[in-house]
Amino acid sequence: MLNAGIAADSYTFSCILKCFAASGSVKNGEWLHGYLLKLDLAACSCSVVNSLLSFYAKVGRVESARKLFDELPQRDVVSWNSMISGYVANGGSEEASRVFEKTSERSVVSWTSMIQAYSRSGLLHDAIRLFHEMTKSNLFVCNALMDMYAKCGSMEDASLVFSQMPVKDIISWNTIIGGYTKNDLPNEAVHHFATMVSGKWEPDGRTISCILPACASLSALNMGRQIHCHVLRNGHHLSDDRHITNALVDMYIKCGALVLARSLFDTMIPSKDLVSWTVMIAGYGMHGFGKEAIRAFEEMRRDGIKPDGVSFISVLYACSHSGLVNEGWRFFNIMQKECKIEPSLEHYACMVDLLSRSGKLQMAYEFIKGMPIKPDATIWGALLCGCRIHHDVKLAERVAEHVFELEPENARYYVLLANIYAEAEKWEEVKELRVKIGRRGLKKHPGCSWIEVKGKVHVFVAKDGSHPEVRKIEALLRKVREGMKKEGFSPKLRYALMNGDDLEKEMALCGHSEKLAMGFGILNLPPGKTVRVMKNLRVCRDCHEMAKFMSKTTGREIILRDSNFFHHFKDGSCSCRGFW
Repeated sequence: MLNAGIAADSYTFSCILKCFAASGSVKNGEWLHGYLLKLDLAACSCSVVNSLLSFYAKVGRVESARKLFDELPQRDVVSWNSMISGYVANGGSEEASRVFEKTSERSVVSWTSMIQAYSRSGLLHDAIRLFHEMTKSNLFVCNALMDMYAKCGSMEDASLVFSQMPVKDIISWNTIIGGYTKNDLPNEAVHHFATMVSGKWEPDGRTISCILPACASLSALNMGRQIHCHVLRNGHHLSDDRHITNALVDMYIKCGALVLARSLFDTMIPSKDLVSWTVMIAGYGMHGFGKEAIRAFEEMRRDGIKPDGVSFISVLYACSHSGLVNEGWRFFNIMQKECKIEPSLEHYACMVDLLSRSGKLQMAYEFIKGMPIKPDATIWGALLCGCRIHHDVKLAERVAEHVFELEPENARYYVLLANIYAEAEKWEEVKELRVKIGRRGLKKHPGCSWIEVKGKVHVFVAKDGSHPEVRKIEALLRKVREGMKKEGFSPKLRYALMNGDDLEKEMALCGHSEKLAMGFGILNLPPGKTVRVMKNLRVCRDCHEMAKFMSKTTGREIILRDSNFFHHFKDGSCSCRGFW
């Protein structure tokens, strides 16, 4: 670039120095320093000088960094932080402490660097003292530190900072609640939100945006409704804040209240954006209403809103979970030819899922083989799921080889193959896989289901007899099973996933967590009230059949949300129509 006569600017110099630091190119960095001196280093921007300072610190030349630091006519907060961080990284805790004491403007980086330095040196008393000093002296720094920990996934550290703060503001509460939500800890987010409200703090728009995804994750419909009421009571105009409205629509969708979601979508968002439409399209797909998802997608395009890669993922997902193979191919082609969007791994995964669920397993296999980009474990995993649905053991074994090569430590795929073997009654293969899982130290997530009744969440685990009403539930399930047999429905014994006689398998099926939760709901909810059950894993076909039967005999709707789909059981049929 220089040989071509093009002058470098501050951004160019900063980028090059970062590259030299990352690669440890000391000589190149020193050459560039010399070049800058010829240009008059004093005249260079502060960002370039700070980049040079950071370069020396990161390559271990802390003496050169200090010499440059001392020669600086002006220092900003980045200069001080670079010097402190450089000493800490190179084991100079005492020097870092001396620089820190001279710092007039301390940021979250300088505070955390010094706490880290004391901790590494074994000076825990000094680290704790500085931590308490920080929490007492600077609310802004504490909030920034919590945010940093949350973004790094260190919620224990974020919680520690929060608990030690003598004074908190609304930003503090929003940061901790949002941190828990983003790190997939919805229960903790809801707990802190409840504590905040009981402490007379008034949630603002940011709080609402942080807590609604937690409610959605837990399918906590009652709390979500209360938050919606709070928004309306406090005069928030939803049409003026699409972010909150989109979050509310998403919450209702994920709590199984699709009608409420669509009503809010239609009446409270006069000017819908791409996110609004994508949330609604994804919601229809999640609930098994593929044709409605397609109509919403086409309506969005008629409104002049151009779909992006995410909205195409949503409509392809909807086609997949409704068995709309031709429509799926049509949108896959529209995306590339009309919208000029190159398919990502997620788009390819949707297409493999679409073909696999529809029983076109060999076509899905050939599709993967013909991909222009390397397939990941998610793509092969979609085909493996299809092999389970359609009981193709031989193809499952070939596909599993690819999955295990890509993600050898992911227990989910070993369990999936073990279940395929169990359904085919290949017990020796099941035993071998279980030994392999144990040898690798992998853990299977136990199946659990939960239901909210009268404001309390009741959790059920498979074969767990600890719930106080378990005897009543088991009696109800036996009665339901006898009714099914009288109408010609036999238990789907292959889904017991155990080597035993038919009676043992039938008893095991009755202990599945979703059956226990549905039974509890029927016993404790008013007649005609919808039963809403959530499960952390995929619902088995025997539970699916029993849910259809119970919806017919009790005259009520049962909504069952499993790991990736909503099933609406009504009058003996399910919205999924067998595609899930």
